[in-house]
Amino acid sequence: MITANLPAPFTLISLDDAGSTNDEARRLSQSEAAADLLVVAATTQSAGRGRRGRAWVSPAGNLHASWLIRVESLHHAAQLGFAAAAGLVSALAELVPGPQFQAKWPNDVLADGRKCCGMLLESAGPRWLVLGIGVNVVAAPPPEGLNHPACCLADHGYDGGAGAVLEAFCRHFHPLLTGWRHTGFAPIRAAWLGCARGLGQPTVVRLEHDTQTGTFAGLDDEGALLLDQGASGIRRILAGDVFFPDAR
Repeated sequence: MITANLPAPFTLISLDDAGSTNDEARRLSQSEAAADLLVVAATTQSAGRGRRGRAWVSPAGNLHASWLIRVESLHHAAQLGFAAAAGLVSALAELVPGPQFQAKWPNDVLADGRKCCGMLLESAGPRWLVLGIGVNVVAAPPPEGLNHPACCLADHGYDGGAGAVLEAFCRHFHPLLTGWRHTGFAPIRAAWLGCARGLGQPTVVRLEHDTQTGTFAGLDDEGALLLDQGASGIRRILAGDVFFPDAR
């Protein structure tokens, strides 16, 4: 099991194995165990998943965890993905000096341009949000079938455990979450843009039915990606896979 000394008000339930920590957190949201900032972590997952139902490889040694977060409304709850990404960038930069950690829209974290973390936000009824995070601590998935190159923290010299990553993330995430609850998205948007990958760069966005190109111009007030397409104007992107063809 993952062991960690989480700062208040986080509480931890640590499992040897779970099908999906998101599913475990959703189940707990319907029980007397439900609590704001309850964290469900598992050493392994047998049915971990990412965005759009993609499988998430979940070996022992990596971090697989989900946060149960109470929300007043689900209308703006997806904005918490940006708070989580900004918090994780800060946490990893603290733990692993050397690589450049950046957030990539909408919910990935990169180390020197390679994906080391993914997130999945799901609702659990009208008042609960489940934030699932997977961090490649000791192992990255095999390259076959990946949309983006991946790495693990151990590739960059990190020799700590998943528990230390979990603790650091909670410390950095909590003030961002508190700020969001009190003042809304603006400070989260600023924090995320401060560590964003590809801002101002040529960008390709693969949508469900087509592909759009332009320059990554920022986020709007809701968290949508703003794609500057020159004479065609600014296109607002709500969902898609982002690539930076000129990145080195």
